[in-house]
Amino acid sequence: MAGTLATTGLLLGAYLLAPREPGAAATLTVRGKAPPDGSLPGTIAPDAASGGGAGAQERPMSSYTTRFTPGEPRVRNIELAAGMLDGHVVAPGRTFSFNDVVGPRTRSRGYVPAPAIMGSRLVKDVGGGICQVSSTLFNAVFKAGLDIRRSRAHTMYMPEYPEGREAAVAYPELDFRWRNDTGRPVRIEVGYTAASLTVSLYGERRYEVRSKTSGRYGVKPYGTGVGRGRKCVPMAGREGFEIDVWRTLLADGRKVKREKFHTEYRPQPRVKCR
Repeated sequence: MAGTLATTGLLLGAYLLAPREPGAAATLTVRGKAPPDGSLPGTIAPDAASGGGAGAQERPMSSYTTRFTPGEPRVRNIELAAGMLDGHVVAPGRTFSFNDVVGPRTRSRGYVPAPAIMGSRLVKDVGGGICQVSSTLFNAVFKAGLDIRRSRAHTMYMPEYPEGREAAVAYPELDFRWRNDTGRPVRIEVGYTAASLTVSLYGERRYEVRSKTSGRYGVKPYGTGVGRGRKCVPMAGREGFEIDVWRTLLADGRKVKREKFHTEYRPQPRVKCR
């Protein structure tokens, strides 16, 4: 979510306190193209013609939608990142890097200040909100059965995403990476409306996916706090908890792999800004 290098170190320290498995280092893939003159496409129909070299074998693999409140400052940031991802093709065997494709989140590139997670608080930061793009993409990748190489949850639970299924990002170090292990190109298609974001993947599925989510456990109560200054963001307060998500990959009805994603969410204090 963070856009400026000045806050990257703080955000990384905060994010990395919320470990989740699995995660591994990976190589980077081809850079995405910047939208011309800052303009962005509108919502794209799911059956739009394939492109970018995906070829005639291209089929729908998965799709996922998240929602937001129209008119929020983060909407501009979401649209910019969506425009960078839309149409990107990941070749067979290549590893996709969110930060490599989307690039820096700076004012010069059109990003604006919006609430971003820092530890157990929300603060206004340039590029805040684009974790909604990385988390929506994470869920599409999760459903498609693709190889998730590196992902980290936020330190706080945000109701826009399924519990334990999200990917926080902060340029340049905190990244979301996944590998195309299908043997065919995978194309990313991103569309948005005034209140929703949809990421669809096209290619050829390798696995059937089944998932299971535990109940919340290790619940921790929240406290109260006071914030000051223009970066303060009011918060209603929310309990912290732990949760586990399992993803099982099957080929021809046989289990190939079972993965566990463990997430620890901090309590979110009730904050008043003064």
